Amino acid sequence: MKTLRDLHLQNNATLATYNNYAVPSAWHDPDVEYKAVRENALLVDYSHMSIVRLIGDDAWALVNHFAAADISIIRDEQGLYSLVLNEDGSILGDIYALCTDEGYYILSENIASDEIISRLNDILLKADELDIQEIPEITSMNEDDWGILMLEGPYSWEVMAELYGFDVIGLPYYEYMNTDDELMVFRCGKHGEFGYKMIGPQSILVDVWQKLQTLGEKYQLKTGGLDYLKRVRVENPGWDESIYANYSRNPVELQLQWAIQYDKDDFIGKAAIEPLSLQQAKRKLIGMLPTEQCAGIAADDVVMVADKEVGVVVKSIYSPALQSFIALTLIESDYAWADIAGYTLRTAGGDISATTRSLPFLYNLSMLVNPTEHSYVDPAKAKNALSQ
Repeated sequence: MKTLRDLHLQNNATLATYNNYAVPSAWHDPDVEYKAVRENALLVDYSHMSIVRLIGDDAWALVNHFAAADISIIRDEQGLYSLVLNEDGSILGDIYALCTDEGYYILSENIASDEIISRLNDILLKADELDIQEIPEITSMNEDDWGILMLEGPYSWEVMAELYGFDVIGLPYYEYMNTDDELMVFRCGKHGEFGYKMIGPQSILVDVWQKLQTLGEKYQLKTGGLDYLKRVRVENPGWDESIYANYSRNPVELQLQWAIQYDKDDFIGKAAIEPLSLQQAKRKLIGMLPTEQCAGIAADDVVMVADKEVGVVVKSIYSPALQSFIALTLIESDYAWADIAGYTLRTAGGDISATTRSLPFLYNLSMLVNPTEHSYVDPAKAKNALSQ
């Protein structure tokens, strides 16, 4: 078995297309996969992510102009999360940039490899201005049958340690290690849980997938598909094109300015976003919780204060962790304050009283797990801070 797709089809996983790649949307019932990522460990094929490699002494200048964050702060075996902007300052997508001794890797969930390469080539048209003297070698690793696995959850570190040793436990956030099986293990995550991406040839990832399934049995590890993101990315928000694109691509409104370094050298969209960052946004993203029983909340439901329409629901789900519906809303900045009551959500099922909530919605179990003190399988140790 040479590809992850072969493995998924053999096991009857449900496939769907994300970022131009067919990967599983589900392996099990959604509640099973959600429970695993929030309480144990969930193994997911993230091969929908674009993987673009840049090699050369001047790769830094090229990546730094492409990304809105400051690439100069990372060194070999370190990574960085960044937004990528359009010239008008709106969000094109987001990336991880990983630094190597030869250059960089760019990973993205929603910017296709060919678009990344096209935009990098556009930047190279002004190579002299950016002092790029040696044109970097740019390669789509997806075309070389590379892929990505994601292991995520409060005890994912303990499963990974069984496969790669205790070095993985000490891996700092946004750093990676090169493994003996020729993969990069990158510690990262958007959902408030311990998370590790394994990056490399699919032929190796197939073997790793099967090993992790076996090692993870005692941790109640589950395999999953990308549908789990529909819940966790509302509970722990970050950029996700499928959630925000129809409502806003403005990083100031979406409170994603932390992924932009305004005082670095020029980057795509800087001239447009810099003045926007100095102004108060007309709207802001904020959470909303119903304060009464309701049948549901939907995107495009209106947010009211008294008789005034002040915003709109962007996305809503039922959160098993909070035992409540929760909603991401874009509302007028004057009303976008946390923990304020007096709001009404105008839904198809009737008006619902609600209160604002700061984001993220969850304080994750991973925050209560310390790898030096806790264990899911060692009876001599507590499972987490709450069980001590």
